[in-house]
Amino acid sequence: MNIATMEVPDVGPVTVIKSDRAKYIRITIRPDETIRLTVPKRVSVEKGRRFLRSKVPWIKKSLRRLERLKSTEQNSPLGSGLPSEIDELETQDVLIGRLEEMARIHHLKYGKVTIRNQKTKWGSCSSKNNISLNVNLLRLPEPLRDYVILHELVHTRFKNHGKEFWAELDRAVGGGAKELARKLKKHRLGPSTTGGMERLI
Repeated sequence: MNIATMEVPDVGPVTVIKSDRAKYIRITIRPDETIRLTVPKRVSVEKGRRFLRSKVPWIKKSLRRLERLKSTEQNSPLGSGLPSEIDELETQDVLIGRLEEMARIHHLKYGKVTIRNQKTKWGSCSSKNNISLNVNLLRLPEPLRDYVILHELVHTRFKNHGKEFWAELDRAVGGGAKELARKLKKHRLGPSTTGGMERLI
């Protein structure tokens, strides 16, 4: 993993990371207001920089929002085990980017996408193919996170959990879809609720 720093007008220093593990370009804003640009190995740093420059308005808006959240953070409940709104800035970037990537790879189309902090569902897909993802997905191992995203994307074609649905999902995840579903059940969303097939629509 290679690391460098670039200065962006109106934003300040940005840490640029060339990562062997990353699968897509992403921008992360930390609670301490540090900014990181992660660029996959197969993508040029210059392309990553162009992407970063195109996102300057979003970065500035997110930094302003971060300042507002910091001013009220002392009133937030402690020990909930759920990510704060500050962390959600990163979560939205990661989840939406991954959703877009996987929809493109598997030729699946969805409507709108929303990111929510839900206590009973990892994700859902509406009859109009609008997808909702839980911010807590970032707490899951990457294979399970991808499983949930693909689960909802496959629901854009199959609205039930029939044989065709599982066959398509198994193909999309590269085999072992039901085993991933069993592993997901071990991860809890809250003190009395569990994630799993019954928590995905």
